[in-house]
Amino acid sequence: MYYILGKININFIINDEVGSFNNLKWSVLVSKFDLRQFITCPTRVNKNNFTIIDHIYANNTVHIVKTFTSNSAISDHFPVNLLLATNINICKNSKHTVIKYRSFTNFDEKNFQCELLCSGLGHIESLTNPNDALNMFYRILNRVMSKHAPIKQQNVLNVNTSQIGSVVK
Repeated sequence: MYYILGKININFIINDEVGSFNNLKWSVLVSKFDLRQFITCPTRVNKNNFTIIDHIYANNTVHIVKTFTSNSAISDHFPVNLLLATNINICKNSKHTVIKYRSFTNFDEKNFQCELLCSGLGHIESLTNPNDALNMFYRILNRVMSKHAPIKQQNVLNVNTSQIGSVVK
């Protein structure tokens, strides 16, 4: 199972509910690897036109919870978003089992987007070192994400680890 996402710069065009590409080689490649393109809303908008050039692909949808394009951006590209149901990390000790997870119970997408826009993401563009820019992006995103979808832990009994996924001992 694999995912490909980002700025592909090949326009995905929606014609009569059937998606297509303006690039034959890309169409063949997508078809060859049995990929599905999930983004169907414009990702780059300017005063003259709009295009879908930022994509999310997957060859299997079993873990995909949601894909969407956010209408808030610091440039003329709207971010594409992929929400996956992932394995739960389990920490075992002799007394009990603890699972850690990110809680989206009270997650409000609009509040999250608003805070993310006001968080200083614009400063990343001024950094010349890509590693520094990526580290700053992760710090900002994790700080805002932890406020809106905090990591929680829960003690559980009789965990069937074969159904949960990755086990950390």
